[in-house]
Amino acid sequence: MEKKALFINGSARRDKGITFRLSTKVKESLEKEGYEVEYLHLVDLNINFCEGCVSESGKLCNPERCLEGNLNDDFRIVMDKMLGTDVMVFLTPVYWYSMSGRMKNLIDRLTSLENVNKMLDGKIGGFVVTAQEDGAMMTILQLMGTLNDMGFMFPPYAFTYSVNYLDPLEDREAVEYAERLGKNLALMHRLVHGKEWR
Repeated sequence: MEKKALFINGSARRDKGITFRLSTKVKESLEKEGYEVEYLHLVDLNINFCEGCVSESGKLCNPERCLEGNLNDDFRIVMDKMLGTDVMVFLTPVYWYSMSGRMKNLIDRLTSLENVNKMLDGKIGGFVVTAQEDGAMMTILQLMGTLNDMGFMFPPYAFTYSVNYLDPLEDREAVEYAERLGKNLALMHRLVHGKEWR
């Protein structure tokens, strides 16, 4: 069985920013566990705002409607990649004590996958967050609470974050947590799917 991990990056700086740099330690850890890691940079995609269909009728909030009409955008790319992998890591810098706008926009659109068919049930997730001041843990808790309600499961030490480091690889604790995150995502995946690859 091929093991895949998807890193969803909400940073405007793509692969040149602090968040991406810290995520490379999670990537290395997962690769040691035999995972093929792919990055999906939201800055490269056109994802329109959620139109709030669930307020009109719960049944209207579904993937078919979210992929058609006024929302005809790149959401299908994200959806297909998410549904095709079991392990996902959400990357975001802190913008005003919360996740980036790109990440929040995606989270809102994921409602269409959760609302009717619970398509995200059993997905395993983790987080990489970086900040220049307060807000890293608030951001993690916002993401974790929302994604758990969408069906995601999280292992112990499901996140790493670094605050006030221009080079997060100098933050020894953040690097240690990043490496542990990769190992625990792989362990959770094995436990949930009842398979041992070692």
